[in-house]
Amino acid sequence: MRVKAGHPLVTDGPFAETKEALGGFYLLECASREEALEWAKKVPISEGGYVDVRPVWPM
Repeated sequence: MRVKAGHPLVTDGPFAETKEALGGFYLLECASREEALEWAKKVPISEGGYVDVRPVWPM
């Protein structure tokens, strides 16, 4: 999820490259992808920043 013109923009990819840095993470248990995206929209990010939403598979 990115912010473009002040509005959240949800896309599927591109995926992070090794040259990108991780600034932190949240680990949430959600019932669906849609619920996870709703939480991601609440993360304060600035223009040009982004939030990746990825599933975590139980081991």
